[in-house]
Amino acid sequence: MAVTNERRRITEQGLADRIRHLADAANPAFAAGCLLVPLAVLAVSVLASSTTLLFYTHVAAGAVWFGFALIFPAIIGPTLGGLSEEASAAVTGTLVPKAVFFLVGFSFTTVLSGTALLTDGLGLGYGFSGTWSSAALGVGWGLFAFGLAVPHRLQLSAYYETQSPNPDAARLESIEKKNLVVGLFEAAVMLGLIAMMTGFRLGV
Repeated sequence: MAVTNERRRITEQGLADRIRHLADAANPAFAAGCLLVPLAVLAVSVLASSTTLLFYTHVAAGAVWFGFALIFPAIIGPTLGGLSEEASAAVTGTLVPKAVFFLVGFSFTTVLSGTALLTDGLGLGYGFSGTWSSAALGVGWGLFAFGLAVPHRLQLSAYYETQSPNPDAARLESIEKKNLVVGLFEAAVMLGLIAMMTGFRLGV
């Protein structure tokens, strides 16, 4: 009963309280590091007026974001599905809070650094020189918003379900199937975004 009440209390909290709960579950130092470290590198790039460092910050953060976003539904999800209900719930309860902060930190850094590169406001970017750059920037921010609205919400739904003393295996399986579909969609959009960026860089 205590666990059930705790689950209900968590899901009924406001946004700030939920974030605080997830940070505690992930480890506050880890959660803060996921957000502050990549953003600090971005800040150094801008303050140092280094286009090169800004470019590599964008590429590195984007590689982490894209790679993990694909690995989660393609490998981690099916692996969890092959575990026992107890083991799967335990891993999900430990993994998801960390994954959420990790992905938010790197994805936010990716779109911010991309914006800095593709605009001239900071004197570091290449400027909006064509359709490819404008499209890439729009898709990048759209993908970031989509990540917050869909994949993260699905992952958190699975996490909150594991907080129940008797997690609903059927519901968790349904969430995993949705995660797979969403992951395939994200993969397609990410590949399209890479193609846009390549077109922009090559001037085609």
